[in-house]
Amino acid sequence: MIIREATSDDKPAIVELLKSSLGEGFVKKSETVWDFKHHQNPFGTSEVLLAFENEQLIGVRAFMQWRWQLKDTTWIAYRAVDTATHPEHQGKGIFKKLTLEALEIVKLKSETFIFNTPNDKSRPGYLKMGWQVVDAIPIALVPTVLYSLTAFFSKKAANQNQIHTDRLDEICVIHNHNMSKKSVIFTPKSAAYLRWRFEQNPLQHYFVISTKDWYVALYVKKHKFYKELRVAEIISPNTNVDAIRKVIVQQAMKNRCFLITVADKNIFRLRIFGKFGPKLTFKPITEDTEFINKALSINSWGYSLGDLELF
Repeated sequence: MIIREATSDDKPAIVELLKSSLGEGFVKKSETVWDFKHHQNPFGTSEVLLAFENEQLIGVRAFMQWRWQLKDTTWIAYRAVDTATHPEHQGKGIFKKLTLEALEIVKLKSETFIFNTPNDKSRPGYLKMGWQVVDAIPIALVPTVLYSLTAFFSKKAANQNQIHTDRLDEICVIHNHNMSKKSVIFTPKSAAYLRWRFEQNPLQHYFVISTKDWYVALYVKKHKFYKELRVAEIISPNTNVDAIRKVIVQQAMKNRCFLITVADKNIFRLRIFGKFGPKLTFKPITEDTEFINKALSINSWGYSLGDLELF
């Protein structure tokens, strides 16, 4: 078996392997999606390793670049995402070999860490390679009916993406400064990141609503018996809670969503807040024990759902 880094010429074969191994499923697989995730990412291109046997592509492993910040220190991090093994070569340890070699490559580049939210089936494999479970992600659950009367009698909220790029960068700078003062681990935001992550995303249709003072990205998630309005991102450096809450509730009512989910527990007073999200896992590639200990506490993470949800 030969393992090497991927090149742009490998994209068609990678996409075919992902389809044959994983099927289409919820996450679309195409060269457009691959480029979006691994080449257009404003944080940088991904680390992608491929495994070949007799010139046939039999395995792929991708670490997507990300950024997390603690106080004034920004960490180059990697998100363990797309991985697949050819159906005829499963059970040979290809996933493990690719992952361990990818860890060695990123280790040579800088002190870093890997994070992801693997499902129950894949999590044991990561734990055997040194990943640690931080905890399930706390999320606020808000039954829409609790706020429906208030929204019904209030004036119609803003429903357009009105903010200009320069102004969006300005409020992102303020947002990042405010988050750094909280001494939590957060993803620093920028207009380039928000446009890429939510407005240009080919995998999910996000509603983006903004004024000159705040920015909200959300989408409708369909379940078997109900619909959920998921609030993926809120950038609001000043006190705009009432306006943002109104926008969220009116969008939930407009789309007949039974439930609202959001990471920020302060947006809604009437809600259930608990560890309802997927389990965050963490693999340190650093000897900074102070950072590692902090990262292993879920309360140290200042996340939005858009930072951690699968895409």
